[in-house]
Amino acid sequence: MARIKLQNYFLAAGVVFLSVFTGILYNVIATEEETHDHDVISWLDVVRVILSITTLCLAVMCFHISYIRASKNHTLSSILLLYILSRMVKLFSILTWRQFDARAKDPRRAQEDCLKSLLKRNANTAYGKRNNFSNIKCLEDLRKLHPLTTYDHYEQYIERMVNGEKNVLLCEKVSRFGITSGTTGKGKLIPISRKRATSILTILIILQDAIGKKYGYQSPLQKGFALYVNPTITTTPGGQIIGPMHLYTDGTKLLANATGNVPWEAMSLSTEYEAYYLNLLFNLCDSNIGIWIGPFSSQIHKAMSRVELQWKQFVHDIKTGTIDEDLQIPIEVREACEKALSPDPERAEELRREFEQGFDGIVRRIWPHMKCVFGIDTAQFNEKLNEKYAKGIAIVSGTYLSTEGDLGVNLWADEDKYALIPNATIYEFIPEENINEAEPKTLFLDEVKIGEAYEMVVTTKCGFYRYRFGDVIKVVDFYYNLPVIKFMYRSGQLLNLRAEKVTELTVDEAVHHMVNHMKGAKLASWTSAENTLLAGTKEVEYEEGSQFYLIFVELEEEEENSNHQLNDEHRQKFDEALQERNNYYTNYRKAGTISIPHVYLVKPGTFKELQDYIIANSTASFNQFKLPRKLKTAGTLKLMLDSRVL
Repeated sequence: MARIKLQNYFLAAGVVFLSVFTGILYNVIATEEETHDHDVISWLDVVRVILSITTLCLAVMCFHISYIRASKNHTLSSILLLYILSRMVKLFSILTWRQFDARAKDPRRAQEDCLKSLLKRNANTAYGKRNNFSNIKCLEDLRKLHPLTTYDHYEQYIERMVNGEKNVLLCEKVSRFGITSGTTGKGKLIPISRKRATSILTILIILQDAIGKKYGYQSPLQKGFALYVNPTITTTPGGQIIGPMHLYTDGTKLLANATGNVPWEAMSLSTEYEAYYLNLLFNLCDSNIGIWIGPFSSQIHKAMSRVELQWKQFVHDIKTGTIDEDLQIPIEVREACEKALSPDPERAEELRREFEQGFDGIVRRIWPHMKCVFGIDTAQFNEKLNEKYAKGIAIVSGTYLSTEGDLGVNLWADEDKYALIPNATIYEFIPEENINEAEPKTLFLDEVKIGEAYEMVVTTKCGFYRYRFGDVIKVVDFYYNLPVIKFMYRSGQLLNLRAEKVTELTVDEAVHHMVNHMKGAKLASWTSAENTLLAGTKEVEYEEGSQFYLIFVELEEEEENSNHQLNDEHRQKFDEALQERNNYYTNYRKAGTISIPHVYLVKPGTFKELQDYIIANSTASFNQFKLPRKLKTAGTLKLMLDSRVL
């Protein structure tokens, strides 16, 4: 393992500190022999002991830094910061696990404690007074005295906070406002306080340790690869930032430079094409990347597709230490990036050899020391990554988070399942069969059963109480007495013309079933809509009283796909697959109250156009974009209809 240049300096520093320690120790021994008085300890003796311990610790640290695996693009400050942070995280992980396990053994008590703390803190807010927090003493009181809520319930309070009013939902200062993606509906403003950081830190410490136990701990000096496109941000009248949760600000610059390879100036790019290119370029330079954070698997797949398409340009730029002249980036960003990019013919040759061998398992081959890929899978892209680019490396969906709250952490770092976090969020659960009731009964986390599906209701640190945000989960296990869940679907993403509730997973399986009967075809992506969205349009397909689904399918752009056509047999296969998986749908089809789905192929690149359209017309950013599996606006439906292969 080759050292980077800075590590040689730490080796030399280690030798110096060890020499100083030896000198101090010799002096202490010599002084003791001269005085022969072991009962008298002078202040000078104390200073010598402190100095000797300090220099020994520094020597050990320097020697350790000098030989462990390190990313190439380090500075003195980034090495020290990353090393100290990693050691602190390792130390705190022991205490964090103990606390988590204690709460997992008695989660109801942890929930009661969390609620009491939350209510006590916010009792004198405008919302707390209006809703009589002083009368709520326990979880049962919360369930009896506070109504179930949706975002509409909080909009007037959020508006007051945005206009600068204090002590509205939260007693503490709001550091900024998060905004939800808006890909499945209108973006929502969520107040974020510094209290939120505690639970996020807990999640990250546990997750990092879980990944280390499962796949091996990465070196303290290995950097991570985090894809990032700078989102559009706005500010409130009081100057507070409004933006997505995943956001780099000036306050995170030092940490970003220590943990990542991309120059800070490149983090300002807000166009996906240019930002992805520079993210990829600087991380391709580093063979010692420890982890890749998507955050979504779809983004990782898109990035590797970009490498496959443009690998010769990447190799050229790394070899020459220059940046593609056709890249449309500001001159100051280009100058900063080219200054940070040194010519590296050796690494360029390594990459060229691997790329010429093909792209199966390429992630493991170009980053051999990467422990895992961190990607949340919202559109079945993990399977695609495992089939090709990320073959042979683990893909971990490590957290279950939303802008509204911190919901779960993957303690196993393999299956997509999450333990709840009883000290961060208060959970209630509506049985799936009762979701559409006006006032459904809720269960607490010690009342749920394995194998049952529930809509999750949360009370969070952002000031939302008994909040229905639409996620439906399934309880699959218990960690001690703490429920372990899997995400199933968002209630708003169901195809549901007549209460048949066809889920995203069901449609996905049916689409795959259909595409498998198209010889040589490979699925790129799909989305859907209910034909009621056609109302008011000039589409001839819409007939008053008829009900059917519209399914839009894009195939991967390969030579053998060029002549693929959908026929009635393929549509029949899709319809049969839906009927096999949903009995209610089957009954409506037999009764003729739901017609056979209208399934269309769309032109290659259509889903990229859909992404660009949604980002341009919603609060979504590239970093938080989730492909909607159900279209909800006339504009997105028109885009897909206009892109059909007829």
